[in-house]
Amino acid sequence: MPKFLRLKLANPELIYSRAYWKCQVVLLKEEIYLKKCKINYLLRIQTNFYEELRGLFPEGVMKRIDFIIDEVQLKEQETKYRRHYRKFNNLLNAIYIQQQRRENFRKFLNEHPMNQIIKNIDDNDNAHNNPDNDESTVNDANANGGNNSNDNDNNDESEPKLVWNLSDRELTEEEVYVLEKGLSSNRRGTINHFEIISNVEYLFYQSSSVRKEQTSFQKLDEDPDDLKAATEKFFNEAQQSFNRNRNTTLDDKHEEQLLRNLSKDPSIVTTRPDKGKGVVVIYRADYIEKLERILSDTSKFRLVEKDPTGCREAALTSLLRRMKNEEYLTEQEYRFVKPVGSIPARLYGLPKVHKVNTPLRPIVSCVQSYNYRLGKFLADIIKPLRDSKYSFKNNDGFLKFLKQNSSLSTNKMISFDIESLFTNIPVGRTIDIICYKLYCTDPKLRLYIPEHYFRQMLEYATKWTHFLFSGKYYDQCDGVSMGTPLAAVFAETFMTDFEQKHLPGILDGRAPKLLAWCRYVDDTFTIVRPDEDGDQVRDLLNIFDPCIRFTVTPEVNDTIAFLDVMVKRNNKGFNTIVYRKETATKLMLKWNSLIPTAYKKSSIYPLVNSYSKFNGYPSNFVQSIINKQLNKYYQTKTKENLIPTTSTEIKYRYIRIPYVGKLSYVYSKKLLSIIKRYDPIAQVRTTYNTTNQTRRHFPTKDQLKPNQKSGVVYQVSCSNCIKTYIGKTIRQSYRRVNEHEKDVVKALIFIHQASSIIRKRKTIKQHLNTIKGQLISHNPKILPLSNPPQNENLLHHHNTFR
Repeated sequence: MPKFLRLKLANPELIYSRAYWKCQVVLLKEEIYLKKCKINYLLRIQTNFYEELRGLFPEGVMKRIDFIIDEVQLKEQETKYRRHYRKFNNLLNAIYIQQQRRENFRKFLNEHPMNQIIKNIDDNDNAHNNPDNDESTVNDANANGGNNSNDNDNNDESEPKLVWNLSDRELTEEEVYVLEKGLSSNRRGTINHFEIISNVEYLFYQSSSVRKEQTSFQKLDEDPDDLKAATEKFFNEAQQSFNRNRNTTLDDKHEEQLLRNLSKDPSIVTTRPDKGKGVVVIYRADYIEKLERILSDTSKFRLVEKDPTGCREAALTSLLRRMKNEEYLTEQEYRFVKPVGSIPARLYGLPKVHKVNTPLRPIVSCVQSYNYRLGKFLADIIKPLRDSKYSFKNNDGFLKFLKQNSSLSTNKMISFDIESLFTNIPVGRTIDIICYKLYCTDPKLRLYIPEHYFRQMLEYATKWTHFLFSGKYYDQCDGVSMGTPLAAVFAETFMTDFEQKHLPGILDGRAPKLLAWCRYVDDTFTIVRPDEDGDQVRDLLNIFDPCIRFTVTPEVNDTIAFLDVMVKRNNKGFNTIVYRKETATKLMLKWNSLIPTAYKKSSIYPLVNSYSKFNGYPSNFVQSIINKQLNKYYQTKTKENLIPTTSTEIKYRYIRIPYVGKLSYVYSKKLLSIIKRYDPIAQVRTTYNTTNQTRRHFPTKDQLKPNQKSGVVYQVSCSNCIKTYIGKTIRQSYRRVNEHEKDVVKALIFIHQASSIIRKRKTIKQHLNTIKGQLISHNPKILPLSNPPQNENLLHHHNTFR
């Protein structure tokens, strides 16, 4: 209770009475009611004042007033948040101390000699009353070999396996030690000075008054000295930190050398397992052979002679432009969906180490492919169709299902799994289901896009998906691949339609085959009658659709594992405990890995009770995460009672800084303080990137050719002189170079036409073909720039000609 409700009474014993507690509750409710009335009154006054100000000032001034009000409110909320957070932590500490005292007192009573005497007397009385217990105890002891020690001593978990070596290459102890840290482990690496300078310059370019005045960037002659000094200081201190930690740096260099030697072995592929965390070393020949065996299914995949990215990008752009001209797409939607600088999707596989013969799960990396953004755009439209009363999103939904069906706990539990759901989804039928539900069922779901246009967009996003593997291009004729934006949505939509059509017939009726059914993606949990045969139910389910094949897993000793839950039934209901699969390795980010602390915090949020000790996290660090999570839990409950604010959308600017330890945080604060001087209302956020993760040594996807890359800064050299041209492009580099070649040809034609020496057209053409390849290089040099395309403006303006 708050301090103002701690009333002083003449009789202190009344403090523990129920009347005193009821009085406090009544006063607290009255205080809350008065506060709400006061808030409503102030809100009405605020609204009236705001309307008067809107009539007096123009819109630009009102936006500035709104921003100031929001900033003041934000500071006030942060102050209150810190105050309540401190009070809440103090309360937690007090509760913890009180619990410790109770536990110590209980332990003291249990270990007291008098308590042991009383316990022996009670045991003797029970032995006289129940003589059969002695025999059963002796028999249990003999059955266990006379060992009466604690069960925990006999059931210690073996150390989890973190590295699976499926090749004949013998890994040394040092190599195994490095790989056991995981592919996410990061070590000290080289700082890319050019990248940092480019990021800082671009941030200053955004925040300076020169940009707001829309003047030329080349007029910005003077760089701020303090910004330059802060960056140079960061470089120097980072180098000094490396020198001071020479022992750690030498260890990192040694690990780097081990990983480099391992990556140079062309006969193996190093990747992560399909489930859980760890490292798998597999023969490259086996890796390619297993994926090619999957691609040999001609009903699902088709070999393509050459890369179709360019022509499909042009065809999709033509369709989107036509839809925009007919006003079926807004300008913002068109810019989001329109493909520019597309690259082919790439296939890779993850070994299923928990299965026989270690099959691979194929995954397609579709980022920056020509239909990737189209898939994300369509996924948001289709999401309402995936909702089903039989499916749930997480373990909480499953636990709620068990609670609702606790009366069925006397029946049998069976789990059904769908074989290769994603690759067996019939794309054509699923598109028909989506279009029917959007355009023919619920008028609220009907789109403003005509059905024939929407169907073409779905076909481009699914049927016309190609990818690159082992230097060959493949089309996916049917099914959807994991990694594509529409894979999960298509699978859920198809299974929702399957359940709506077929489940009512076997769940309802006088003698239903199934008593209850729930599903998470391709795993289902069902309850059937005790006399029901699981194989017969499986055969019945497999009859409904030829594309879907179910496998059955029955319960064992009234117990079954489903997702991360172990369910045991009894006459009163279902008991659940946490279940860890065989693939669980307890591996996460190591504490000594050079990774920002925020990433380490997020890695132990869901595992704070289980795996923190295994990876060597300090207890005080873990306790701070627990307090933060509890604070978030209580904060969400009170969020509805906060005063609503009329805030405008805040646009953040981002800057990327390599993480080298605490120096990165200091440098970030210094940068933000300097930027605030040039743009006081700037909202800048810092992201920290790791520079030397283990996974960078072991790429599993096909490497793109230099001319296939897009969003790059390129350099073209002239063979007749020392001049070089540096330019940028968001499209494929080969397209931009072809345009340069055409410009050169046009210029040469103009020069030769103006000349009186060469007059015959045939001679001009032969001469151009001879010198064309000498002036422009067909393989331009791609400069290292790992920033967004807008950052390329700086390099382009600084280095147009050298």
